[in-house]
Amino acid sequence: MAASQRKLWLDWQRGLAVLFMVEVHVLDAWLSPAARHGGPYAALLMLGGFAAPGFLYMAGLSQALADASQERKGVAPADRRRGALRRAVWLLGVAYGFRLAEYLLGGAWRRPDGWQDLLKVDILNVIAVGLALSAVAVGRPRRLGALLAGAAALGIVLATPPIADVLRHYDLPRAGQAADAAARVAPNRAVDVGLAYLYASWPRANFSLFNWVAFLLAGAAVAPLAAGPRRPLRWLGLGAALFALGWAVDRGPDLYAYQSFWRTSPAWFAMRLGICAGFTGLLQLVPDRAERPLAWLSTLGRQSLVGYIASVELTYGVLMDGLAVRLGATPLRKALSFGATVSGMVAMVALTWAISVAWERLQAWRKGRPRATPAAAA
Repeated sequence: MAASQRKLWLDWQRGLAVLFMVEVHVLDAWLSPAARHGGPYAALLMLGGFAAPGFLYMAGLSQALADASQERKGVAPADRRRGALRRAVWLLGVAYGFRLAEYLLGGAWRRPDGWQDLLKVDILNVIAVGLALSAVAVGRPRRLGALLAGAAALGIVLATPPIADVLRHYDLPRAGQAADAAARVAPNRAVDVGLAYLYASWPRANFSLFNWVAFLLAGAAVAPLAAGPRRPLRWLGLGAALFALGWAVDRGPDLYAYQSFWRTSPAWFAMRLGICAGFTGLLQLVPDRAERPLAWLSTLGRQSLVGYIASVELTYGVLMDGLAVRLGATPLRKALSFGATVSGMVAMVALTWAISVAWERLQAWRKGRPRATPAAAA
């Protein structure tokens, strides 16, 4: 797609999600436990919490916009649905391939139960399954597709608290927490992975389908608003309405017997989705001519998958700690002061951007490389 036709605000919003992701990964991986307090720490932790909802929301929005683009090109609805499913399967393969690389490079294979890391559910798994679910709306008339995606998102959000109430008894205690033997049930290996997909039970999963996948479906539901010219005021109004709805519901009586605000609450979901929509409105207010100074952010947005892999591996992996030891420095893992961690965030953003640029140039070189014809090869 030419730069003039490209929705630049889409790249910028993905780029913001990458920035939030790098920030929270560095904060979690490198900051010393003694420094985890105070307003600046809480603010950075809250800001980083919008990375995952942003990625999911943008994935659903982008899939719906891509489907509309293929419709304009005359691609048959069935072919569009098959293509969406293929992309979902491909991304799920990437998720498990990345998990395998982490298993081998991180040395988890040395631990007795280290192989279980291969089955851990993370954000890429949820995005992949969400893209497969939202493929039901692909190839449909625009309003019908949005209605199907929106209904699925609402159903998942409302069903999350009762499902979590049942599955939380299979949750495993975090390090340092005592397990209530009477309240917890040890699942067998056959259902363990399925439970991890349904409910984010640490250490089996960092994310789960309930209610995280609803962000992706909601992004697909609001995609018609992104078609055509920019409508920043509508997006800002939608974001404000969703946030106000979530705020009002949270102030009202409890709707469920079990409800965890930060994990399962429909109110917190509505507020986070409202903030995502608000970011869309704010970025649509930025004129396209700002692309020149924001080109670095666009690059991070276009290569968000590369940024995710680089961010996780360089912050949580053994490479950076090994390099620090070789240089005679202290290992980074949970050892830095708050100021040093912020400096590490800046450095990691720069490194992630450099890797994204290198990957983009490699892809451009491969596309432009002349291929030998059969005659020439003979």
